[in-house]
Amino acid sequence: MMSGQRAEFPLEEKREIRKEYFRYLIPTVIGMVAHCCYCLADVFFVGIAVGSNGLAALNVSLPIFTVYTTFSILIGVGAATTISVCRGAGETQSINKVFTQAMISVILFGGLLGIFGTLFLREIAYAFGATDLIVDGVVGYLSPISPLAVVYMMASSLGVIVRSDGNPRLVMIAGTLANITNIVLDYIFVIGMGMGTFGAGLATIIGPFVNVALLSLHFIKHVNQVSLTKHFFSPGLFWRMVKNGVGSGVLETSSGFVILMFNIVLIRVSGETAVAVFAIISNIGYVGKGIFNGMAQAAQPIISLSYGAREYRRMKLVNRYAMITTLCFSCGVYLLVLLFPGNIIGAFVSTDAQVLAIGIPAIILYFLSFPFTGMNTILMYYFQSIEHATHTTIIAFLRGILLVYAALSLFSRLWGLTGVWLALLAAEFITFAIFYPIKIRMDRRSYSQ
Repeated sequence: MMSGQRAEFPLEEKREIRKEYFRYLIPTVIGMVAHCCYCLADVFFVGIAVGSNGLAALNVSLPIFTVYTTFSILIGVGAATTISVCRGAGETQSINKVFTQAMISVILFGGLLGIFGTLFLREIAYAFGATDLIVDGVVGYLSPISPLAVVYMMASSLGVIVRSDGNPRLVMIAGTLANITNIVLDYIFVIGMGMGTFGAGLATIIGPFVNVALLSLHFIKHVNQVSLTKHFFSPGLFWRMVKNGVGSGVLETSSGFVILMFNIVLIRVSGETAVAVFAIISNIGYVGKGIFNGMAQAAQPIISLSYGAREYRRMKLVNRYAMITTLCFSCGVYLLVLLFPGNIIGAFVSTDAQVLAIGIPAIILYFLSFPFTGMNTILMYYFQSIEHATHTTIIAFLRGILLVYAALSLFSRLWGLTGVWLALLAAEFITFAIFYPIKIRMDRRSYSQ
């Protein structure tokens, strides 16, 4: 194809590609919503039963909990991307090696992290910003989770791989049933039995057992295209898997870092009540970010397969559908936040006037970042799906660590609490302004091929 020419797909072929994207999108987003709802359930029930100190304890727990998620997502997304690209390129012998290395890695990392997290839990809680007032709540929440971290990590990694292996519907069912189990147990343990944050943590870790059991049906029923193999050792493939997943790992780490940084600054600027407000806002945002991840992960297998097969126009078209879907969703969410901020905050702590007073302006300012968060998520997964791991890692580092830290430090000193809520907007906007033009230039180079 000549440089500058843009041959378009026939209308019927466009419809087929769009249909394929939505075949992945709908179950993936439903599964992500179900996964994220357990966080809201924890916040909702702990807010009712324990109050603002319990919410603050949950929010300090999230960055610690994120460590487990980071490794599981790094391995799961890295394996799924590598497997899809290898399949598109016809490298069939590599597929089972990557899958086997991924499963072994999850077991090893999960076991080591679980042991360390269990032995030094209270020290870790203080290191992540817990005060004497809330440290027992943090320890209570994580004490049933840390010893069984490997099960949570297996559920997370296996879900990404099974989805990429052509079974998004099973991932949706497994995730939904697991998280319904978690929500029901949240009510029983936290409200019915008065177990506080420990009950919320116990409910949270039971869900992954259900998830893994159901995902195993993908292999038991022999609908899998990937399987375990004895001859799996390949340092080159392992490094390729890690490289392809590191961006998602950094993104997940940065999510915990953002919460940690916000908690530290909010304690300094306003105190525990502001941290409780952020617990509500960040968990609502977590659901939205989970949906963004779902929209991006739905495109990943198609983009990676197309990249491996050098079908660049198809790759770009799928990414366009993901971008449009994400932008429409994020703008719709912000409109709801703008119209009903008090109702959203009040749903969690309807009787706490101080939380409401801080929370209403906070949620309006914080969610200004939402459209850019969604677009950056799609961009990050796009680069990752075509094995441009450096771009992915830089995006995750900029928007989740460097720029957030800089904006929080500067804005909190200039504008106090208002500046804290605006910091994420600055980080996301700057990242998008840098990397969207890079993506456009890469598309043009693809057309020239």
